[in-house]
Amino acid sequence: MEEPKCEWTERIAVDYVKGILQPKPTCDTWDQIWDFQARPDDLLICTYPKAGTTWTQEIVDLILNDGDVDRTQRAPTHVRFPFIEWIIPSIGSVCWGSWHDHVKGWWEARDQHRILYLFYEDLKTILAPSLIEFDTPILDKIVHHSSFDVMKQNPMANYTVVPAEVMDHSVSPFMRKGTVGDWRNHFTVAQNERFDEDYQRKMAGTSLTFQF
Repeated sequence: MEEPKCEWTERIAVDYVKGILQPKPTCDTWDQIWDFQARPDDLLICTYPKAGTTWTQEIVDLILNDGDVDRTQRAPTHVRFPFIEWIIPSIGSVCWGSWHDHVKGWWEARDQHRILYLFYEDLKTILAPSLIEFDTPILDKIVHHSSFDVMKQNPMANYTVVPAEVMDHSVSPFMRKGTVGDWRNHFTVAQNERFDEDYQRKMAGTSLTFQF
């Protein structure tokens, strides 16, 4: 099989597992990954890249540690929550496959597993109310330390501890704006119409909806 060519694969070694392109460390430990047995109380965070993954990881870790910030500083988020990356075999402009297939696939599994669906846009407005079962001091800590401004300055969450050859923050910081609807500052009317047409076609037949 011809080796894919893209900037991402030039910086990180990759190989194939069962025909699926994977980072080399994932390939080297695939037997362990395949034999992994989850426990009933394990939590699996399943997100599309750049869709609030790190934010969710930080919130979950704060919840599990009752808002104890010192314990969440024990390691970067990608160490506290190890990744298992799945990449489509044919690389195009997006390495990670279809966003539409990802979100629809998990939505279709809603009656098969205990799944909590979180929407980035909703979390921006209802984070505190969604955690009301916690005592006020703990809730205040979770909300404060998972805020965008605090996380952007937190080296355990902003990826500044990773090597520059993996993530060059001089090109673009990992955490940029943390806002909803910034596409309006970039899309033309024609681009928005083209996106809407594509979105409606690929999301047809599902009850899943998003706010943009």
